[in-house]
Amino acid sequence: MTYYDQENQFLRQRLQKEIPILTALIQNLYKELDRKFHLNGAKVPVTFGFDTDSLGSYTRRSSHEDEHFHFSLLFIAYGVKNPLSKEERIDLFKHEYAHYMQYNMQIPEKYKWQTGTHGSAWKYCCSLIGAAPTPYYKAGEALMDHNYDKVLKNRIHDKTVPLRDTYQRLQKAQKERNEVVQYKIGDSVTHPKFGNGIVEKINPRSGGVHLHIRFDGEVKCIDQKWLTRRKYI
Repeated sequence: MTYYDQENQFLRQRLQKEIPILTALIQNLYKELDRKFHLNGAKVPVTFGFDTDSLGSYTRRSSHEDEHFHFSLLFIAYGVKNPLSKEERIDLFKHEYAHYMQYNMQIPEKYKWQTGTHGSAWKYCCSLIGAAPTPYYKAGEALMDHNYDKVLKNRIHDKTVPLRDTYQRLQKAQKERNEVVQYKIGDSVTHPKFGNGIVEKINPRSGGVHLHIRFDGEVKCIDQKWLTRRKYI
């Protein structure tokens, strides 16, 4: 056995000693979530390994496998050089619990529109427990850079669900700003392509305001956000 193999074996033995502590941490978290949602996730066995490209997983019961959670000690153990932070560790455990939830609780029909392991049903479960709704946990940038903007574009419409919906609030605010009429009939305006013109008609609409503007004898319908006011007449 080489020196490297001996060191590797020593590390694994040291990490395995942490299994009782990690198991208790996970089960205590799951017991708390079980009480809230009347589930039994804390009773599902938890196994550990030394996976290098996957932090955790949830496996449903089938004819080939028993139901269980699985986590890599190389990421969640305290004895490794760069373990996950406390917040990331808890988020990982919630990530897998959300997978358990989607198969063990009643999901409203309106949250079943997107299929797949990380589809809308799973995202709905994430929103219930405050887990980051990102599909994969792997070593590197994907672990640290959750694109909340992208996933929250697919809005969950149940207002009783506590969502981290910064994206939606910003979009709503921008929409409301776009709907405020900024001109009046007779205003002189400037368009970057058509030049100077006079507002002849104003047509408010959802998400914006259309102006009918005469440019050198030709009337064009243009959203006000593409204009700059030159002066009032």
